[in-house]
Amino acid sequence: MVGNGVTDDIIDTNAFVPFQHANAACQGNFYNETSQHCKDMIGKINRNVDDLNTYDILEPCYHNTVPDVTTDNSRLPMSFRKLGETKRSFPVRKRMFRRDWPYNAPVREGLVPSWPEILKHTNYVPCISDRIATVWLNNEDVRKAIHAEPITVMGRWRLCSNKLIFTHDTGSMIPYHKNLTARGYRALIYSGDHDMCVPYTGSEKWTSSLGYAIVDEWRPWYTKEEIQGYTQGYANNLTFLTIKGAGHTVPEYKPLEALEFYERWLEGKKI
Repeated sequence: MVGNGVTDDIIDTNAFVPFQHANAACQGNFYNETSQHCKDMIGKINRNVDDLNTYDILEPCYHNTVPDVTTDNSRLPMSFRKLGETKRSFPVRKRMFRRDWPYNAPVREGLVPSWPEILKHTNYVPCISDRIATVWLNNEDVRKAIHAEPITVMGRWRLCSNKLIFTHDTGSMIPYHKNLTARGYRALIYSGDHDMCVPYTGSEKWTSSLGYAIVDEWRPWYTKEEIQGYTQGYANNLTFLTIKGAGHTVPEYKPLEALEFYERWLEGKKI
């Protein structure tokens, strides 16, 4: 802090205590907890961030304890009906698929539980508004356009479904990336810098861990003379890129910027 010509460094050491305790208890292993003390310390950290929107830490979490379903298209907000007709950004986009994973569920090998199984007797998903998505994805013209089966065949779209059954395989994906990039296949790894679910720092770390030479040093990338994030290029056609202000689903939060860098990458142009 600077005041009256005197510089004072004020550091709140308490801010580091939860991490220090968790790091000591878990010995750096935060995935497969080795002790109850480790689990307790991780739980303490989780409680500190529990009310944050995991997918975009600066966005609010949508709260509603009543199923939010609309069936009448005339009740859609005008801003939603105008999407695609104008480049103006509308707040409704941030309500369309509002979501957050409130249970800090780790990725474990085995069957992945569905929301109905997790929520059991409740009928809503915390932090999610499915009102507009439900209307849109149950519109027969939309379903036809995206090549989805009609309602008469597949039934209505629902935010939570137990029809999908899949399992997690938590093995490392790095060997697969190495296998493809070593053969020269172009790869772009991008990440929103406000995503707490899969933080960009982790993606930055594993891409650099591949050990490829840096051919394009860390630098900002632009659209219309505005910085939209940062990028770093590696040998074997590997590119890492961040999108400033974007959450987990980058095109949802930054659609124009996402289209810009993706078009450039597809066309082989410099981002």
